[in-house]
Amino acid sequence: MRTHGATVWHWSVSVKAWLIFWIVRIIVKPIMTWWPATDRGISALSRLDRQVDKLLPRPRGVDIDSVTLGGVPSERIAPPRPATDALAGATILYFHGGAFVFCGLATHRTVCSLLAARSGVPVYSAAYRQLPVGSIGTSVMDAMAAYSAVLSVADDPNRIILAGDSAGGYLAMKVAEIAALRGMTRPAAVIGFSPLLNLNLESHDPDYMKRDAYLPMRQLEKLRDKWLDGPDHIEGAQSPVDADPTLFPPVFFSVAEYEITRPDVEIVTEAIERTGRPIETHIWAGQVHAFPVVGQTLPEARALLGLSIDFARRAVATEGSSRSA
Repeated sequence: MRTHGATVWHWSVSVKAWLIFWIVRIIVKPIMTWWPATDRGISALSRLDRQVDKLLPRPRGVDIDSVTLGGVPSERIAPPRPATDALAGATILYFHGGAFVFCGLATHRTVCSLLAARSGVPVYSAAYRQLPVGSIGTSVMDAMAAYSAVLSVADDPNRIILAGDSAGGYLAMKVAEIAALRGMTRPAAVIGFSPLLNLNLESHDPDYMKRDAYLPMRQLEKLRDKWLDGPDHIEGAQSPVDADPTLFPPVFFSVAEYEITRPDVEIVTEAIERTGRPIETHIWAGQVHAFPVVGQTLPEARALLGLSIDFARRAVATEGSSRSA
């Protein structure tokens, strides 16, 4: 492990992580490369969450209830024991990843359950609308609706932590930005696992971007027009990388050494660090995009979830002290 400013490098790679990296590189990436980025192909991918829901057993040790947040279908995952430390009274609102195309409550139920159990706070997971039903502007609208609803049901609205992976990380950062622009109660922290912070990924070195274990750039370039082709406007900056960094609360990022989201994670990390706001970024060698979603299968995922909860605990305590001062 090596620390440079706000960035921490992790070099140790477990055997499980090595195996997952090469399995997705050899099998998953070719499938993703040739999967048709048409409405029909996207609709087929959107059914993945329903299949996962049928196949996987529900996580044990937590209580899972179906709820609606501002009209958005969601789940509330309650921990077995409530937090008694700085996180007491806090709430996590989680946005799943999936390139605004696939995944949902079922695919991310494990990571949300682990966050709830290890933090001792309830986790709300929101099933926002995606392609082909709506564009990114629609997803942002649903994310804001869910956040507004959580403000009214949270034990302490000043202790809401936004979290998400990949596209969900984009939404977490957008909600934090928009809440600040609107003068709403701002989240206490943002946690982003491999967050998508730039919708113009082709602006980066193409040779580096090809090294992502399973996300093919040419498919994402095809999706970009669909991401933005909708009647719902994206409020604020189109990409979080272009937003005013002073609008963000304390932020925790994680990213793999070789993945398409890393360049913009580093850009935003440096921008927030220059403002003096709390920012902590972890870069992991030998991992794949959004590897914390794998959950307890990987030792690196378990370690990262612990680091993110520790950061949230510090952020909530600091934000609480500054508000009471």
